Amino acid sequence: MPVANHVGMRTIADEHIERKLAVARGRAIPPVLPEIEELKKKKVHVFNVGPWPMLVNTGSTGSFLIPACPEGTPYVELLVRDAHGNDVPPISYIMDELYPQSEDEYRRLQERGKDFAKSMIGLGRGQSPSNALTHQGVFVAEGEKPTAEELEGAHAKLKAYCEGVVRQIADIYQTDRKAFSQIVRPKVHFVAAHYLNLDNPVDAPWMTSAAPQGRTKCKMCGRVVDPDVAMCEGGHIVNQELYLAAMAEQENVKSATRPSK
Repeated sequence: MPVANHVGMRTIADEHIERKLAVARGRAIPPVLPEIEELKKKKVHVFNVGPWPMLVNTGSTGSFLIPACPEGTPYVELLVRDAHGNDVPPISYIMDELYPQSEDEYRRLQERGKDFAKSMIGLGRGQSPSNALTHQGVFVAEGEKPTAEELEGAHAKLKAYCEGVVRQIADIYQTDRKAFSQIVRPKVHFVAAHYLNLDNPVDAPWMTSAAPQGRTKCKMCGRVVDPDVAMCEGGHIVNQELYLAAMAEQENVKSATRPSK
């Protein structure tokens, strides 16, 4: 039986990678105009007044984590830690990205920072505004700090979003309790109700039903079950002691009802 020459294979792979790296290192990088460098020092500011953090993937420019706004704080800004340990806005007035145009040179892809930021939160060309993060409290400010009008507008959209979330889960609770137990998510529905100051048994009785005292949440599917239930509706064991006892009882029943030979 032939034996693969793994050492030779590694050498070939290393040589291929080295050739690729040599080509990349040899590509010419176009210069940046001084005016562009000055614009890159200015920043675009993205804020959040909502209670949920947002992780946004922008493709080749990386991912950005927009933090949740802490309770009692008017807003929170999207910041990243730079090489000097300072928290700074990551989006410049001009977003500059290099990409290989050929084996000999790179080309610069440049975009206005505000256009990039708006696209990041779902307000770009070809994106549906109904899916934008603005409904959850995120917005791009005109200046370094949000104005009273911008904050008011952000809260108005967030309030409408939370009202829709709470209304939907309340309707499901009234019409289909089984579907409700599968759909309700505390990190979404409870938080929305809390933002609206509706997290109480009178305004939101479904919250008590979703997480009453003593009930258990399945770690596999998130369904909430009563304390005397061994398995959730998804078939996952939530109480091992009850499950083993129930299985033993079933075996005893089978043994007692099995016809004697």
